[in-house]
Amino acid sequence: MPPLAAAASYNPSMRTISIVLALVFAAAACGSDGEAEVYPFSEIQGSELSFELDPLDPTRGIFRVTTTEPSICSITWGPTESLGNQNNSLSMNGTGIIQHDVQLPGAVGGETYYFTVQGATADGRLFKSDLATFTLPEPDPSTGTDGPVDLRTNLALNATVTEVSSEFNEGFAAGRALDGDLATEWSTRGDGDGGFLTIDLGQEADIAGFEFITRSMADGSAITTEYTVTVDDGEVLGPFPAGTPADARTQSVTVTGQVLRFDIDASTGGNTGAVEIRVLAPDG
Repeated sequence: MPPLAAAASYNPSMRTISIVLALVFAAAACGSDGEAEVYPFSEIQGSELSFELDPLDPTRGIFRVTTTEPSICSITWGPTESLGNQNNSLSMNGTGIIQHDVQLPGAVGGETYYFTVQGATADGRLFKSDLATFTLPEPDPSTGTDGPVDLRTNLALNATVTEVSSEFNEGFAAGRALDGDLATEWSTRGDGDGGFLTIDLGQEADIAGFEFITRSMADGSAITTEYTVTVDDGEVLGPFPAGTPADARTQSVTVTGQVLRFDIDASTGGNTGAVEIRVLAPDG
């Protein structure tokens, strides 16, 4: 099942879905009376519209809804009636689906947002909900991301990706797990426990810690629970528990090496990958 994430970065899949919806709505406008025929979204709505915080990353929300038939859907939302954000379930992967689990990057708990939901079915019918509002729950302070930050040098920021099991698309390229930005991520194309990423630090270095911040899908897939690290095609370290944006789970090690292969050892399957991978130098 394709990714979500959550990312606020450029997403070719989202652009493709948006273009498809725009063309479909434009085509409908070319009817005999010159007006598009748009039906209420409730006609294909099979569940309540649900909004919640992502339990693995409380800096973003999740929107969920099921439709009574496969549909290409998206949610447009924002702090004012002008909206400004648009997201879809990457599970669509270019086709209609019934279960829509959509991550909302930047949606803050306790804040109220305006939104509409729109979609299209295989017979060309178009659907849209009225403008409404949603408010995400207040985050639990115990799962916040404001804990201590490891200030040791992150050697991975200057590393080069030399091999990767797969990439979902350019928007989820492997290098996005090494950019120091929690708003971007690397996603495989359905590799599950077979996902891996090999990086070259550029020179041999002393290493004191690893962090593997798993990506996740709103439907519970793509979560890495354990990973291993192979140093210079030799020593295998781990398995280590993967971290989340709310809990990095830094693993302390004492090793020297240059080429590091991160293997996903256990996961919930699907488009596994990492929001961020960090290789920490010793203190000082």
